[in-house]
Amino acid sequence: MDAKQIALSFLVRLALSLLVLWAVYRYIGLITMVIATPIAGALLAKPLLEAGGSWFQWARKQPYAEWQGKYYGFAGTQIRMFEVGDALWISDADLLRVLGEKPTLMLGSLYGPQDYAEIPGANIHGFSPEGAAKLLTASRHPESGRMLLWLQREVYKPHRRKLDLAAGR
Repeated sequence: MDAKQIALSFLVRLALSLLVLWAVYRYIGLITMVIATPIAGALLAKPLLEAGGSWFQWARKQPYAEWQGKYYGFAGTQIRMFEVGDALWISDADLLRVLGEKPTLMLGSLYGPQDYAEIPGANIHGFSPEGAAKLLTASRHPESGRMLLWLQREVYKPHRRKLDLAAGR
């Protein structure tokens, strides 16, 4: 059931419950409200439980909504990619996690702004395709060569193909 159906069901049941409670109070008296109130509660229980379930599903998915469709997976690690112009930039934290390292302040001095910079609109630093290739070529980690091939074949090449198709080439 979607949110609109749940809300409509809740409003209809609430209106019915209030109508029944008002009628019981008006025509029969306050004493019979003891019996009518649990009936109203039973009418409202189902939509309240459905709304709670929908809320828990939304809350579980919410932290991942920003990443939805914007990352790749390599060796069990999520790799965030960001489109900057025509190039895909890779998050420095994700790339370095695969290599068993952490981002440091020295990266800015080791790589030029065309290779390593803050990704616009993302508030994180990242590597351009050329910068990632330089880092992976210089690395001694056993996964670096495999990751370089993976980036070239599975990420950059399909992205270029998508751009070519969009441009009509």
